Amino acid sequence: MCLHIEKRFLDVAAIIDAISTMSGAELERVREAVERRRETLVQSTVVERRSYGSGILQLEYRTNPTTGRQRGPYWYFHYREEGRQRTLYVGKTDDPEAALAERLT
Repeated sequence: MCLHIEKRFLDVAAIIDAISTMSGAELERVREAVERRRETLVQSTVVERRSYGSGILQLEYRTNPTTGRQRGPYWYFHYREEGRQRTLYVGKTDDPEAALAERLT
């Protein structure tokens, strides 16, 4: 099966209809293509995670979605405040707890 779709006029319904008629080998190719595309959309990869106070400290690599360039790792503190998820940038450090305590005071 050959499916030609111009990117600007992507019709998701047509893709889903086409999938219903594909063979196992064709479905595998589609699955691999979807996974490759998903990997390019990933903006954060968690390297380490630990509880701290009322939240979580995470060491993350960040990926620029436009260039695909990965940077970091950087520490972030994820916590909840007034029912909302918040994130505080801690930075590059060997002692994230001390750096966070300094930022919070």
